[in-house]
Amino acid sequence: MAHLKAAAALAGLGLLLAAAPALAQAQAPATGPLGVAGKWTLDLSRSRFNEALTGAAPISGELDVTKDDGKAIAWTLVEEDDEGVAAIQFADAPLDGAPTRAVVNFNFVTLSVERTGPSSVAVMTHGQTGRRQSMRVGVTAPDTILVEQDIDGKPGPPDQSLVFVRKR
Repeated sequence: MAHLKAAAALAGLGLLLAAAPALAQAQAPATGPLGVAGKWTLDLSRSRFNEALTGAAPISGELDVTKDDGKAIAWTLVEEDDEGVAAIQFADAPLDGAPTRAVVNFNFVTLSVERTGPSSVAVMTHGQTGRRQSMRVGVTAPDTILVEQDIDGKPGPPDQSLVFVRKR
C-alpha cells in the first residue's frame, strides 16, 4: 500500500512543478518563474484517479510551492485519507532535467524536472524498482494546475489527471 501511496504522492510532485501547456514556439527557451509559487489545493471533483494503480483516492491534498525562480522549483505535497496522512513528499529540483533526489513517504526517489514551456514541465522518476512514472504538469488557467500522470508506462491517455487550484 505504501508503494501505491508513493505513486499518488509523485503525482502531487508533478503538479506542483506545474506550468501551462505552452504554444509551440521556435524561439529561445522559456526562462523566468513558472508562475506556480504559493499554496494549492487538490480539486477532487475535477480530478480523475486510477485506484487500481494507486490505491484509494485521497480525501484532500495541499501543495505548497516555496521556490519558483525560473531555475529550480521546490515543493511540499501532503495528501490525507480517512486515517490521516496518506502521502507526503518534498523536493527541490532544477528545471534543466538533471537527476535530483526527492522524498516521498520518507523514502528517497530520484527524479528529473525539465521545463517544456513558459509554464510547463515534464517530471520523470529514475532508477526505481517496479513502476517508473512520468508526469506532464502545466498551468491551464491563471489559478489552475493540471497534472497528467502516466503510472503504468503504457502508451495512451494519462492514467490519472489531477487538478490543483490556487488557495485564495
